[in-house]
Amino acid sequence: MRWLSSRKSPAVRAFLYLGLAAAGLGVVALAPADRAATAQPANPPVVGPEYVPADAAVFYHVDAAKLWGGPLGKAVRAADPKTFDGLTTQAKSLFGVTPDALRSVTAFWPKLKGPQDSEAFGVVLAFNAAYDKDKLKAGFGTLLPAEAKVTIHAPSDRVAVLLVGLDGGYATPRPADQTGPLTGAIREAASGKHLVVAGTTTANLPDVIRSDDPPPDIRPFLPLFRAESVVGIVDLDKDLSVEVRVRAATPPKAVEAEKALGLIRNLLQEGLTRGTKELGKDNEKDPALKDLFVLLKDAQTGLKDARFTTDGTETRARVAIPADLPFGPAVAAAVAKAREAAVRAQSANNLKQIGIAMHAYHDVNGTFPPAAVVDKTGKPMLSWRVLILPYVEQDALYKQFKLDEPWDSDHNKKLLDKMPGVYAIPGDTKTKPTETRYRVFVGNGAGFDYLKGPKLTEITDGTSNTIMAVTAAEAVPWTKPDELAFDPDKDMTKLLGTVHGGRIQAAFFDGSVRSFAKPPARKTLNAYITRAGGEVIEDPGDE
Repeated sequence: MRWLSSRKSPAVRAFLYLGLAAAGLGVVALAPADRAATAQPANPPVVGPEYVPADAAVFYHVDAAKLWGGPLGKAVRAADPKTFDGLTTQAKSLFGVTPDALRSVTAFWPKLKGPQDSEAFGVVLAFNAAYDKDKLKAGFGTLLPAEAKVTIHAPSDRVAVLLVGLDGGYATPRPADQTGPLTGAIREAASGKHLVVAGTTTANLPDVIRSDDPPPDIRPFLPLFRAESVVGIVDLDKDLSVEVRVRAATPPKAVEAEKALGLIRNLLQEGLTRGTKELGKDNEKDPALKDLFVLLKDAQTGLKDARFTTDGTETRARVAIPADLPFGPAVAAAVAKAREAAVRAQSANNLKQIGIAMHAYHDVNGTFPPAAVVDKTGKPMLSWRVLILPYVEQDALYKQFKLDEPWDSDHNKKLLDKMPGVYAIPGDTKTKPTETRYRVFVGNGAGFDYLKGPKLTEITDGTSNTIMAVTAAEAVPWTKPDELAFDPDKDMTKLLGTVHGGRIQAAFFDGSVRSFAKPPARKTLNAYITRAGGEVIEDPGDE
């Protein structure tokens, strides 16, 4: 399953790009609230599901018009109009149409047995008005990998069938009498009654997840992967409901599928419990999270009251929550939290890469780097960040520096604009592009000194108890040898800074990266800073 998780895989890129395209034109087809809907005939026929093979590995159908015009769409775009104005502008620029012109999106993958299969898929777009075929193709061409074979077929001036890596036969509707594991789901999608219908023929998924020795994280759900089909249906009426239908080979296997669905319900409940517990604390600090908290609590209730039924070979599970919940503000708050989490993750990865580079330097030189390159008199000239450049894949940049000149010499100063991304805290708009807040403590027994770098054996407090680098409060030019002077008699917590979301991050000499909601106590922080102080850390702080 490694190919499914590798973001560098062309197959996964295609999958992700398709998701972006569907998001831009379908799932997030939420144009500004004051835009008038494009005129269309009453109860127009549903287009898209008829192109889906009855044994497709995966398919989904989204009623974009219903989503756009429904209460959920209106609430979400009203809560964050700026974002959706941007999406509308981007869709118009890329595809030549705005989201409100879209009626539905249907996508399918005939099979997903191996990495190459996810590069072969079809997308059917139904519009309310005529579209520009060349503009649409060009837009998808910018999203998909350059090597992707893309064709667009136009059954009418309002329907586009996009095929990637598939032959033209898939541009023709399937025979009306086709039968297969997904026949029922395709008919549900074609009925026009549902907001979203999605399904999978598990036999066309990777064999490893259906084998007798599946990955450990898959094993509890094996009854679902060995079912003939799994279908999900989302409706939005008085309730927002999700129904999962599993078709098994025999009644006993259907019973096992119901147990697997129950396990998923329990796992989701545990996740929501953790989420609401965390949000319960944050609510007091950020009132914007109140609506998200309410939504998650109702989702917990919905999961608790989920209905499970098994009739013969079919198992159904249905979860519903009220449709009048504050979805718009909750989604906006969730997006903001997700952005914060992404920034923290990227910053933590930067610190992780810095730690790896530090250890690589130690492997080559026998010590960690000194806090600075110094001249003959011991005056600092260039930061440790320059010394580890070869170990963060910046050897060419390293060779451009004159190590016998200070950071602000006429020659070295020209290299400030080439700061590697690993030294930039994402989302930090207050810091100049040539500055960094990843800094180290120096002097008085701290992890680093300006003249000489420590050996691993000299970190006697333990590598897991000694700070290597932190997010500092103040930024400095990335090549300048200006670090955090350690003074045990002063409050070092004032030198610490946060990433987006208000958390302090620190890399330790063992390679770990830790995040603190608030600065550790002064005594604890001082113990973390020293490398051989012999302190006992009784309170590690609120991580």
